[in-house]
Amino acid sequence: MVRSFVGGLELVVNLLKSDNKEVLASVCAAITNIAKDQENLAVITDHGVVPLLSKLANTNNDKLRRHLAEAISRCCMWGKNRVAFGEHKAVAPLVRYLKSSDTNVHRATAQALYQLSEDANNCITMHENGAVKLLLDMVGSPDQELQEAAAGCISNIRRLALATEKARYT
Repeated sequence: MVRSFVGGLELVVNLLKSDNKEVLASVCAAITNIAKDQENLAVITDHGVVPLLSKLANTNNDKLRRHLAEAISRCCMWGKNRVAFGEHKAVAPLVRYLKSSDTNVHRATAQALYQLSEDANNCITMHENGAVKLLLDMVGSPDQELQEAAAGCISNIRRLALATEKARYT
């Protein structure tokens, strides 16, 4: 239905250029839902959603952080978007979101980091920015989604570390 509005997806993506934090949070929430459809995700990727979302990563606004992390997580499910988020320097700021006091931000961020951790370079960035210690604390959370995302991310980082170690000695 969203695609039936000619230029609608492009307009939504262009709203990520707004300076208003409420608008940005709402647009990120909308992108999260729009991107559930693979064709929509392909279209918004073509309209440059990855660099625009990445530019927003350095924010202290928890509402925006939550919705931005959810949008990044969903957008990772298309093509080379995982790699592109790393190239656009979105990973390190996301790790800092884990220091927020908001559990919703933690859950969304852990899910985004889990998706991003499918790329080796993103794992390295996470490790260098202290994600493992922060995620380890979240594995013990009463929130099951948060636990699973944190554990999955740590697992991916660990798998890369083991592969690197093995390659070094063979």
